[in-house]
Amino acid sequence: MKQALQVFAIRAAASDAERQPPYRNFLIIAPEPAACGSVVLPADERVTALAHHLNLDGYAYVARSNQKEMEDDSTGVRYMPLSETLPFFGVMTAVVVLDDSTWAARAAAAYPGADIFLLKLS
Repeated sequence: MKQALQVFAIRAAASDAERQPPYRNFLIIAPEPAACGSVVLPADERVTALAHHLNLDGYAYVARSNQKEMEDDSTGVRYMPLSETLPFFGVMTAVVVLDDSTWAARAAAAYPGADIFLLKLS
């Protein structure tokens, strides 16, 4: 049985509260389209639910290949197009990558201080 969530890279734990940033940034990378036209598939609903949950503890960003332009939803989650250059937000706390170990490796290289999780939806 395959694990649904794999830890791809873990950052060194901060030893004291002073080293923790005053805010937390979370990025979800969704490389495969989760929506076709106006039909929303369950994977896209799960991404949205995860983003809203993470947004309670900081700032949540979703980079996805089917996103045409940057936009914020009513809860403050920011959606942006996924491109070869990953977005930079200062200190990244954690990155969740859906179904793509290549993107997880890119995220680990781009955000060496963040926890990187590879989430298998299929």
